[in-house]
Amino acid sequence: MDQNRLYYGTPYVKSFMCTVLSCTPSKKGTWEAVFDQTGFYPEGGGQPSDEGTLGEAKVIFVKRVGPEIVHYIDKPLEVGSTVIGKIDWERRFDNMQNHTCEHIFSGLVHQKYKLENVGFHMDPDDITVDFSGEIPMESIPELEQLVNQAITQDIDLKIEFPTEEALEAMEYRSKKELHGVVRIVTI
Repeated sequence: MDQNRLYYGTPYVKSFMCTVLSCTPSKKGTWEAVFDQTGFYPEGGGQPSDEGTLGEAKVIFVKRVGPEIVHYIDKPLEVGSTVIGKIDWERRFDNMQNHTCEHIFSGLVHQKYKLENVGFHMDPDDITVDFSGEIPMESIPELEQLVNQAITQDIDLKIEFPTEEALEAMEYRSKKELHGVVRIVTI
């Protein structure tokens, strides 16, 4: 597992220390900063990025750019300095819960209708999921009840980072072919 991405190995991280590797002005009036490690989850897979602070800078947006996690911040930080990162925990935890519920819902739809999740988007007010076919509207209350039942049963999540060989032998649902460090969540 990539040790500098704390959100994978320690998803409940709320604060952490990091060193500024680079900090350059962006075209949008913000600064693009890269750190030796981060707890900030980047935008991806339909889930919005974390927000919070890095030192005195506000984290506005985080995304993967090639192999790096780039943090868009509202003021520059000195390269080589050590800063404390603080995650907006209320936002992070809400996103974590919503994303897990989406996986439960998509799993139930796949199990019952053999439909694949082909798109997912979360924002503060709405979550949308696109499937490879149509779900009968009369099935929605039952699916909602099953998702809520899974939540109230406090079912376990299994998180693993299989080797490429182990990944090839596994059955999993994904919209794209996976390579490198892959996190598999089994609910």
